[in-house]
Amino acid sequence: MFEFIEDADIREKAENAHKITVDQLTVDLTNSTKSQVEEAVTGLKAKNTEILTEKKTLQENLKKFEGYDPKAIKEATEFYEKNKDAEFLKDGTVEELIEKKTSQLTSDFEIQINELNTNLQNAQKHGMTYQSLFESKVIDDGIREEALKSGMIPSAVEDAILRGRSIFSLDENKVIEARDSEGKLAVTEDKKVLNTKNWIESLRKTSPHYWPQSKGAGAFGGSSDMSDVMARKIAAAEAGDVNAYRRLRAKK
Repeated sequence: MFEFIEDADIREKAENAHKITVDQLTVDLTNSTKSQVEEAVTGLKAKNTEILTEKKTLQENLKKFEGYDPKAIKEATEFYEKNKDAEFLKDGTVEELIEKKTSQLTSDFEIQINELNTNLQNAQKHGMTYQSLFESKVIDDGIREEALKSGMIPSAVEDAILRGRSIFSLDENKVIEARDSEGKLAVTEDKKVLNTKNWIESLRKTSPHYWPQSKGAGAFGGSSDMSDVMARKIAAAEAGDVNAYRRLRAKK
């Protein structure tokens, strides 16, 4: 994502800053979701208490209407007409009133929670993508640097990088490392910890065509151009790049 930044230190700071932003967004979204759920539950409990208190008050007021006092009945009728919620209480369906009050709140908060969860998942997905790209970039740059230092021909460097991707990874401190099938640090034949430098050197034995041939050597009588073509052809074959191999073979 930040390949356009040439300075490695600035690029690393930018990538770290982006990761911190993504991590903070994940924490903020999680806390926001939790806070809104707790607020919704608290509101529903308070509303239930309010309705029960209102019912009790109405029942106590209804006792005043015993004896068919016309004035009291009129007041009660006007009260019920003005208070729609009281209609449920008058009919004895307090459960229906509670369900009506809470269902809409529940529905609204479910929508908000789903949106927050979606945003959180997207943020985590983007964060993992950037993390993967960052790790690949660090590993590729590390292999490329050692390959060029060793004098490897430019056309073989990318092949070395492709091969190295299946060997190296980053540890928790963003340091390039290699581990075996048991999860232990991989070592060389002489029991040294495998790193990009000694791995590149080991390729001199297994893939000597990655380096320029000495003058007078090779099947093309010392022709540097043809030696380079041969080296690239061998590299393409090892990498399984059929199209590149055919193009190079046609040059012969």
